[in-house]
Amino acid sequence: MRGPPMLGNDPQIHWRAALSARTFQLLFRPMFRLRYSSPELQFATKKIAKPARITIPTRHGTLKALVYAPTPQHIAAWHASGRRPPVHLIVHGGAFIVRVPQQEDNVARYLASEIGCYVVIPDYDTAPKVRFPVSEEQTYDVFRWIHGNGEARGWDGERVSVGGPSAGGKFALSVAQQAIDEGGYVPVAISAEFGAADISRPDSTRTSAKPNPVVPPQMMDLVRRTYFVGADLTSPLASPARYERLAEFPPTLIMTAEYDTLRHEMNDLAADLAAKGVQVTHRQFDGVDHGFTHVKPVEVAREAITMIGDLLRKAYA
Repeated sequence: MRGPPMLGNDPQIHWRAALSARTFQLLFRPMFRLRYSSPELQFATKKIAKPARITIPTRHGTLKALVYAPTPQHIAAWHASGRRPPVHLIVHGGAFIVRVPQQEDNVARYLASEIGCYVVIPDYDTAPKVRFPVSEEQTYDVFRWIHGNGEARGWDGERVSVGGPSAGGKFALSVAQQAIDEGGYVPVAISAEFGAADISRPDSTRTSAKPNPVVPPQMMDLVRRTYFVGADLTSPLASPARYERLAEFPPTLIMTAEYDTLRHEMNDLAADLAAKGVQVTHRQFDGVDHGFTHVKPVEVAREAITMIGDLLRKAYA
């Protein structure tokens, strides 16, 4: 028996696993305030307004989203060149469980300030409320909505990129997969920071020299028992590294960390993409673990976020 039902959870997720996921959600918010929101990690050089809060329709219901706008000067400069500002979709991380889109504030402000793009961060549904493939489909629907609403929103729907950290990096890859499979508009670039690429990979291969890495085997076990419960982990939508059309990916940035247990699958993906002829930028940062765009050392976070900006600047040109 699966045990007593918990209000608001997917019925296929065991109540004990759901309880662990809910506990993680509660613990993440204070951890975010204490560890991930240092003003030293804000690298924007121009004042960016408080993000607007909008709603976006998807096949699984309406989502809330944050929208960061570039400066009026940037918007005017784009218009003077005969174009609207481009858009970057950030899919936030959180082990397929956390729902805190604000954690991407430092990256969003930097991109709006330095690249002059809009940045959209959706508050997509996570486990234990939903399970695979709901989040993949929601984030792809958000991407399609961004592409189709350029004129109404004042941005360039033909210059849309996608990226994200951790689980968000996996979802960014999945957005590109779905676009390619549908034969629709494909993002102009992808960024995956300390992401996941192969959920089917045995935990024994996810090693780290650190005794207590940020993503231990227990976390991956919880991910499988909640968001991916009942899923075929070898399916390409669950594990993008297994996608047969990787050669059709747009320019892709993959950043990994020396001590991150997810680095092996992402390093392998970068090598595979390059072998298939995709324009890949790959960097593994030494001496750091999962989450390096949001924690000190400042120098690593600055370099990594600057690399995202460099990718987008080229893609939007």
